[in-house]
Amino acid sequence: MGLSAAVAAAATAVVMLTGVSGVAGSAAYAVSKGSDGTVEVQISSFVDPEGLESELAEAGITSVVDYLPAGQTCKQPRGENGAADGRFAASISKAGDGIAFEIKEGEVPADSTLVLAVTKSEDGDSAPPSTTSLQIVKGTVAPCEPTSAPTLPPLDDETGATTDNGPTLNEGTEQEQGVTNSAPATPPLDNETGGTADKQDNGPTLDQGTEQGQGVTDKND
Repeated sequence: MGLSAAVAAAATAVVMLTGVSGVAGSAAYAVSKGSDGTVEVQISSFVDPEGLESELAEAGITSVVDYLPAGQTCKQPRGENGAADGRFAASISKAGDGIAFEIKEGEVPADSTLVLAVTKSEDGDSAPPSTTSLQIVKGTVAPCEPTSAPTLPPLDDETGATTDNGPTLNEGTEQEQGVTNSAPATPPLDNETGGTADKQDNGPTLDQGTEQGQGVTDKND
């Protein structure tokens, strides 16, 4: 249920009480602010985005939080990039079945808004999310316009495909929009079998005698 009293005391953090319960009585989110002004956020259940916005406001951060059903995300851009130097350095990490991130003091200017968008899992509000994005928008934030989230073909267990054993987060940054994205890391797929390309080599090899002048590689079945 957030940081324990001992940990909070050691970090001289002021824990913002969420008062929102998720599954089995656990807090859906926790927001804490340290003596250096850093705001730490941990989300274990993706419910009550307005409540999280309120807690972040108490910590001095204006925010917009959107939780979307599986298969959907918010259309970009949401507004003018407000990150310093055009890039937002905050990262989203895995925390149990949820996520965690921290915002340094001054990272979200007074005229800007922290925008968090989460694509929830098909397994429910408390399951690891499919994708998340975190960005800073200067001025007005456009409402979330739901659009289809990128998807990968399902893995076929019968072909010997390598399955993902956990929701490890693959962090990347769309520098033009200052968006920090995270999604489960998935190995590349073999188009014919559904297996991972680095685990299988059952098909014909590529003919390396390419037409170099055209940059063409031929594959003969």
